[in-house]
Amino acid sequence: MNNLSGIFRSILKNPLIRHYKKRNVIHFPNSILKPSRIVIYSGPGPADIWPAMYLTDMLQNAYPKANTSIICNLDDVELLNMLQWKPKIYFYEENPRIPTILGDEILEDDTLLFYPYTTIDNKTGKLLMSSGAGIIIAPLETDSPYINIRIRTESTSYPTMLHHICGALGINSETTWKPVIQQKVKEHAKKLMAPVSGRHLPYIVTSSTAISILEKHRAEIPLRTVSLCGKSADFENLDRETRAAIVADAEAVATDSEGLWCDACALDIPAVALDTSGTFIKWGDIGTASNESEFIEAWSQLLRRGW
Repeated sequence: MNNLSGIFRSILKNPLIRHYKKRNVIHFPNSILKPSRIVIYSGPGPADIWPAMYLTDMLQNAYPKANTSIICNLDDVELLNMLQWKPKIYFYEENPRIPTILGDEILEDDTLLFYPYTTIDNKTGKLLMSSGAGIIIAPLETDSPYINIRIRTESTSYPTMLHHICGALGINSETTWKPVIQQKVKEHAKKLMAPVSGRHLPYIVTSSTAISILEKHRAEIPLRTVSLCGKSADFENLDRETRAAIVADAEAVATDSEGLWCDACALDIPAVALDTSGTFIKWGDIGTASNESEFIEAWSQLLRRGW
């Protein structure tokens, strides 16, 4: 789907429209080109915030005068400090929800609600559909009764997939943006890493399981390792922003954690990941390993390439 007319035809055929048949929910083409409000939904998963953040930056640049909001997990709120412009933020804690003030008082028929993921379950779909937004957009792999604009993208990897979403809607998206960590957060991370001098030696970020696998296979580990998740993590109760700052200053990342993997990818840090479930989100052209042998080989290749 690569043009607005094709999108509109798919909307009219979507079963979600029957749910809204008594409401005037879509106005062509202004509902897309001049929305009253834009909302980005960020899921509860450990990696979900990064696609939502990248898309938020694209939409803020494309619609500088629009009322833009993001709904995210409370744990992820501080990461939004990395955006160029901070949107209005609504958060949930343990169970994803559309905050009452958003559903009852803000979302209207000509609101664009973006769901930046390729799969959706019934619970989340019903949550989005009950939000009040007239247009719900997502790059789903298959049709869903909860999404009335499904964008089929040529790429299935972030952030390229997000650019394709914007392109299909006629939106020019910024291709060079990267998250920027605040200086005070960088300084806090340095003090944690080197509490006396504030100047640390180069290091590799790992998860407890990943480092144990590397050690078991006697893999070369040329630098100090810092474990940020798992039973033997080097730091307890790190907030997401500080963890991101530690990852951003690392030479490389080796992990079996999807959250840590995506932190590294989004912050452009060389990384290898063990994904035995095959469920990690795809980022760039970097693949993940499905077993220990592939993980060790990926690590060896990274060392040979250097960073």
